[in-house]
Amino acid sequence: MMNVEQVCAAAVSAQLLTTEQAAQHAQAWQAREGAAADGTGFVQSLVSEHQFTDFQAAALLSGIPGPYMLGPYRVSARLTAGRLGDVYRAEHAEFNQPVALKIFPATLSRNRERLARLGREARVGLQVDHLNVVKAFQVGKVGEIPFIALAELSGETLEQRLERDGRLPYADACELIQQAARGLAYLHSEDIVHRDICPANLWITTHGLVKILEFGAARDALSFLDSLEGDEDELTVNMGGQTGGVLGRYDYMSSQQAQDPHSANVASDLYSLGCTLYHCLTGQVPFPDRNPVRQMLRHANETPRVLFDFDQEIPESVQEIVSKLLAKLPSDRFDSAEEAAERLAEVVPPKTLPELDPVNAEFLEWLRTGQNDAQAGELQDVGYEPEFQEFLEFVSESRFEAVMSQRPTF
Repeated sequence: MMNVEQVCAAAVSAQLLTTEQAAQHAQAWQAREGAAADGTGFVQSLVSEHQFTDFQAAALLSGIPGPYMLGPYRVSARLTAGRLGDVYRAEHAEFNQPVALKIFPATLSRNRERLARLGREARVGLQVDHLNVVKAFQVGKVGEIPFIALAELSGETLEQRLERDGRLPYADACELIQQAARGLAYLHSEDIVHRDICPANLWITTHGLVKILEFGAARDALSFLDSLEGDEDELTVNMGGQTGGVLGRYDYMSSQQAQDPHSANVASDLYSLGCTLYHCLTGQVPFPDRNPVRQMLRHANETPRVLFDFDQEIPESVQEIVSKLLAKLPSDRFDSAEEAAERLAEVVPPKTLPELDPVNAEFLEWLRTGQNDAQAGELQDVGYEPEFQEFLEFVSESRFEAVMSQRPTF
């Protein structure tokens, strides 16, 4: 266990505090009768005073050397866990441009299928440009650690909001899913089928914007490039015990996609969107069931409980929209995500878009002038120092989560 003196030395080494600042905080800690041997308590006090983030504190107490950098980016907090890698808040150290870093484990490079999925996520993320879809700026690799630099993410996932609030007022639910539908309509216009629409993959910013995340399961016009054996699209994924070609999550998946993930299309994305809206309105998925086979049979054959059973204030027009999204036959669903968005807008008018801070022009020029080869879809080094290896492993293997909750995320 570290004492106060060791914490100060580590904080200065990590460039979290200057020598003078560390001394001042140590004196203040002791003036409050803090024990010189209680480094953990001292660190917690610095977190409460906003000198360290929780992430930085966990790294420091774990003995991880600083500064906490990944290539040109200074990492400050962990935002959320992803399928292949976790997402962190960071900023470009030179241009002070906030970004979200999706950082992947070094072991990913030794798994052909996961590496192919990373390539797909990077390619789609760099291609898209829509307010309701998360934009990727850069693909990079520091040592053995691959990462994707995304547009800044502040806020939380829809999944996190539902875990906190249970279910949402119908006006909020319709407004949020309306935005998701517009993002989905854009993806479909670019010949991209998401195949994993669910609350965990919808980010709600502090401005109230919904952004679609996670393109590792998506299918686009170049999906054949990711094939391991030359087929059009044969990637599989482990979904918390789901294997064998499943792309998506059973709670939000149409029976057609479950039977053949290669056939997933606009209609299957709309079904997943409908399941997500149903969850927002009721606080549960349409067919709660721990048995995946039984659950998919219910998706194929049963009708979910009506919304009125959960909230008598929900208008019949919302029930009609949900029923159409969840129609058993794909031909009975909306013709497009745009049509679904328009129907939701008839219930809840679209919100006024906020004024967003522009991306730093110097940062964009840095990207444009070849600091990365992102357009070619390649991973390249953006600066690596051997002394950062322990920190990189700490981040890429999500040890932060293990430190904070005693359970790994991978």
